[in-house]
Amino acid sequence: MRPLVFILLNIVFSGLLQGQNPSYPVQSAQPYNALQDHPVERSMNNLPILSEPRSILETAMGWTLQDDGKWISKENRLLYSKAEYNSSGKTYYKLGKENFEVIEMRDVSYKNEQYAVLVIKFRTGYYEFPILMDSWHNQQALSYFVFKADKLKEVIPEKMEFNKPYITNMEVVCDGTLLEYDKNTWTTTISYFLQKTLSDKTFASHNLLIAFWPVQTGGQSLARFRLIQVMNKAKFYTPYLELKNRDKLFRSSYYETEFSLFQDLMRYSGSIPFQLFTGNPQTPDEFYKRGVSNYGTENYSQCVYDMTEAAKAQPYVDFFLTYAYRANARQKLGDFALAMQDFDKAVNLKPADLTYYSAWLTTIYNRGVARQNMKDINGACQDWNTAVQLGFKDLATDNAIKEYCKNYRYTVPSVNFNAVSQAAPGSSPPEMQTDYYKVYWDGVWKYENGNYAEAIRYFNRALQLQPQTNVVGIYSYRGNCKLKLTDYAGAIMDFDYAIGFSASQPTESSTMKSIYYNRGLSNFFLGNAAIACSDFQKSLNAGMSDPQSLIFIKQVCK
Repeated sequence: MRPLVFILLNIVFSGLLQGQNPSYPVQSAQPYNALQDHPVERSMNNLPILSEPRSILETAMGWTLQDDGKWISKENRLLYSKAEYNSSGKTYYKLGKENFEVIEMRDVSYKNEQYAVLVIKFRTGYYEFPILMDSWHNQQALSYFVFKADKLKEVIPEKMEFNKPYITNMEVVCDGTLLEYDKNTWTTTISYFLQKTLSDKTFASHNLLIAFWPVQTGGQSLARFRLIQVMNKAKFYTPYLELKNRDKLFRSSYYETEFSLFQDLMRYSGSIPFQLFTGNPQTPDEFYKRGVSNYGTENYSQCVYDMTEAAKAQPYVDFFLTYAYRANARQKLGDFALAMQDFDKAVNLKPADLTYYSAWLTTIYNRGVARQNMKDINGACQDWNTAVQLGFKDLATDNAIKEYCKNYRYTVPSVNFNAVSQAAPGSSPPEMQTDYYKVYWDGVWKYENGNYAEAIRYFNRALQLQPQTNVVGIYSYRGNCKLKLTDYAGAIMDFDYAIGFSASQPTESSTMKSIYYNRGLSNFFLGNAAIACSDFQKSLNAGMSDPQSLIFIKQVCK
């Protein structure tokens, strides 16, 4: 599976403008010297994370057989079988019995299980006066279906025959529809319901059947398909699956698109397996294998350690995937600066073995994502375009280029395979320093002066040098940096670590009130208002008295 990709959330609150540093009061955590016990309280910060769209379908022609015997078509809509409805000028009927604006496929992992998330964004609405069908109100909506990723292998059979219909029971584990969804937080909402459904061992209310009919006509290869949503009871969906009913699946309506586009939408995302590694590694090869295993099970911190150990000896010193895995893990942890260094190293080590070429191009793409996260849009556009020019084919890349690179002028690929990233002349990067206290206080100084991305590098190095010294303070400061950089999920993870370690290390109440408050801010900007207010209350209990913070809490937790 291609590594997950991150984008920054664009938050607008209380007059904040996109691109500015938030003006809410972030509380700095100071070094501590008194014992204070606080329990670890984890909540929605353990949610599985949905990937960015790995495949997208934006257009398909909808065909419907009307009661007057005529087939009619409309882009991205299935119209009604009643001809009188389709000739009506009412907005409700113009939307058709089905419509979509975009269909996305995303990935998500939960407890070592890989799932796919099919998202259908569509338009709907309601009449203020339904009987009169008057005063229409438009609404944006989406429906989602979560199922095991390997079910996608069944949609387009390995030995597929053209002009023969197929249908697959996706065995949905979680589903739902969101009306007027928040564009910044809807993925978190889906994550929450997925976690709740799986942890509570409940069942999805609806199932999804994907009917697929590959056809060759007029020299074209086309895919006709239907996304059939039914009640999740065998008596409702079993008739669709029976062989005797296959010829009825497409007799009245279907969507039609190019076969390659449908194939791309439904491609299986979990085809790169990993093997769990048990025991204690003793050799570079074993460290590498455990690193891959830890990445697959989302143990990213351990993955970073394992790949660092593997990189101490051949062949992993010069193997690009050593650094690509570590870069992806660091990016998952929000360590964009260190991830950037690893991406540079991985891209520089272009593999001679062509079987790794596609993974190498993905590394170039992911380096672009790291640059985007560090606000280097020109650098991101350069990498994304370079990956495409060198043969990388991915709809997410195309969409990233369309969205972020409209004014970027790109000519030819420019990848320097012989250059390795170096620190600025005259500087001593934190990765080369060995004095823990100097590294830590340099990080604090950079944080206080607003250089948050650079400060993160110093706190990362401090954890490497003395991982048990002042660990609450380090995680607190690093969480503050990520909060300032709008990496809210990464900030929550660091604040969780700080709270966890505070139970066994001396921690002043002034530090704890700041940590709880800032974790509350992170949850608030992810749309987790209830959890945010719970953290704010913990902050108040720990002695929060800052006037600006109190005003903010009062506004959002009425």
